[in-house]
Amino acid sequence: MEHVLIWPAQYPLLLRGLAEQNGAFILDALESWPVCGTSTDEQGVESTILPPAFYLLWLKPLEPFESCYFQHIDEYDEQQQIYTQQLFEHLDSTDMTRQSLTITLLERLKGYSDLQLQIDSVSAPSFYELLTHRRYFQTMTWALTQGVKLTAVDLCDAWNNEDLRSGIIDVLPSCAANTSETIQLATEHLLKGEEYYSLLRELCDESELSSLLEQALLAHVVDPQAKQSTLIAFISQGAKGYAKDDVGRSAFMWAIEKGFVNVVEQLLPYQDITCIDDMGETCLHYAVKSNLPSMVKVILNAGCDPHQRDVHDQTAYRLTMQNGALAARKVLEEHGIIELSEDAQYNKIRQVHGLYALVTLLLPLQLFFFFHDSLNAKQEFVWGAALLGVSIFAIARGVRRGPLYPSKPHPWSLKGLSALSWLSISLQSMFSLLVLITLLGV
Repeated sequence: MEHVLIWPAQYPLLLRGLAEQNGAFILDALESWPVCGTSTDEQGVESTILPPAFYLLWLKPLEPFESCYFQHIDEYDEQQQIYTQQLFEHLDSTDMTRQSLTITLLERLKGYSDLQLQIDSVSAPSFYELLTHRRYFQTMTWALTQGVKLTAVDLCDAWNNEDLRSGIIDVLPSCAANTSETIQLATEHLLKGEEYYSLLRELCDESELSSLLEQALLAHVVDPQAKQSTLIAFISQGAKGYAKDDVGRSAFMWAIEKGFVNVVEQLLPYQDITCIDDMGETCLHYAVKSNLPSMVKVILNAGCDPHQRDVHDQTAYRLTMQNGALAARKVLEEHGIIELSEDAQYNKIRQVHGLYALVTLLLPLQLFFFFHDSLNAKQEFVWGAALLGVSIFAIARGVRRGPLYPSKPHPWSLKGLSALSWLSISLQSMFSLLVLITLLGV
């Protein structure tokens, strides 16, 4: 489709009025300026007429090889053609650049017409895009100082231009056409890891900016393409890693699982190392998921409890066995953190309670020795049974208190057996004492 930009016959009069600072010419041209907009003819050719300010960016119709989007066609008569040609020949003989001339003419036009109204009266092309396409950054800076406002898209785009940023800072936030939309768009860019913190710092208060930074850090660390350098940049800007996802996992925990050691070390002073997520997992659980020895060491040295269990009753060590995280498991074992497999745990429980049962069975045996009057060496058998019971009970208690004994809840039957062993060893000790007292009395 062909796009044509019409240069109205009123433009040469406007140009003359601006060049000669003749207010009558300027007003006549503005009052008779045709309606701005785009129309399409039967052949599908789009013809566009823009507000006067736009034409001052080009100053004169472009040649076909110069134009990009529009084909420039003027409606001048012969006299107007001669005047504009002579005017630009004169201007070209001076030291004034085209951009300086544009600024001068726009400044004079501003005294007769509102530039912002002209810019807002058409949706396309964008006044800002035309300026950046022609690299008229001085003109853009001047326009901003005169109260011209930028849309959220244009302002965010301009912020990435070093030639425009310093000029924008001086007029923020007044140069934003819609501050809330600009903040929203800049935040979206920030969440993608792009450098929009400085813009948001100019537009937001401290608490709002802090919240945005935390969300940006969380959003980026969750991203599969997350980069440690970007995360560190967020931290240097003030992010602390407090924000959490929908399962209570903080950005700090995500950084641990991703293996970003430098990020974790920088966030560590701001964190509660004992925190857990909604699944009961600690920072150490996430450290072993990374299977990175240096990460596991950092979290252990920070004081994270290695015995904390999640909602599935798994400690960090058990998680290493489930995930096959051999490197993380080795570090835990170097720090004296060892746990048994499920079968080994049940064997340990059976071993302890088997000894409890043996201690309990020794009580009837000791009673037999105690009440059997015809038994020779009666006291030796009583004391021997008591000593054996105490020894077996001490072994059972030693295993029970050991670090490898599982902390699983026991059924009441095993709890009852444990109580009977305590009763048995108490009675055995009492009968042994009675025998001793009897001997001493004799």
